[in-house]
Amino acid sequence: MNFIENCRHPSFAGSFYPSEKFKLEEMVRNYIQRAEVPEEISKQDISAILVPHAGYKYSGPVAGYSYKAVEGKNYTTVILMGPSHNFYSTSFILDNRDFYKTPLGLVEIDKEVINFLSKFERFETILNIHDEEHSLEVQIPFIQLALGNVKLAPILFGDVSKTSMITMAEAIDKIINTFTDRKFLIISSSDLSHYHTYEEAYELDKKLAQIFESKDFEKYIRYLAHREIEACGAGPLGAIIYYAREENKTAKVLKLLNSGDTSGPKDYVVGYMSGVVY
Repeated sequence: MNFIENCRHPSFAGSFYPSEKFKLEEMVRNYIQRAEVPEEISKQDISAILVPHAGYKYSGPVAGYSYKAVEGKNYTTVILMGPSHNFYSTSFILDNRDFYKTPLGLVEIDKEVINFLSKFERFETILNIHDEEHSLEVQIPFIQLALGNVKLAPILFGDVSKTSMITMAEAIDKIINTFTDRKFLIISSSDLSHYHTYEEAYELDKKLAQIFESKDFEKYIRYLAHREIEACGAGPLGAIIYYAREENKTAKVLKLLNSGDTSGPKDYVVGYMSGVVY
């Protein structure tokens, strides 16, 4: 099998984002350039970011803030976490191919990190689940343009349990402490509330933003259970909240909008947030 065959080919180019290289690059660069991130945040040693994963015209203006905060920083491997929208599993789903492809080119998968994770309980490799999932794919062009030549460790959450969030946060800690020759960036891919009115969505998402900055993991779990907040990537988001709390890091929201702000009608909207952990 040659290297072109042994890669995850794009499934959502032409729908979630442009399939033409020039249009895609122009769009992503514009989102990043237009984002205004305070210098006191961008100069921090950022270890994790939160980004949305909808079609670019909806969530791209928000995603640009997180990527602007890390643009040009010297990371070597991105731990990219997202939810599996189409398949439920009690496991974390890995991709152990050699490359991840977008219209902008190839990103190498960090096979050493993936092989390391594959030895843990509840981590397994299922390629077709990755092939049908957009929550990671839409991040790759942003990663390529903001970070340049980095490797990728793609991980999908099969469920959103509290145990999964803690397990992933602990796995991240083990990765960082094992691969001391690498500089890691953790990326958590999640949209927020879904299909509420503009006003209802704003109130729900504002609560989640406050929890993110306070790193109140127990409140996060409790509010999710009672539908006082919503996040389709609740697992990846919870993992970085727990990680930030346990590592005594700072969490900051950079931008909080919804689809009513970015692209259209305000009767039924989806919420988007960008944030950093440092």
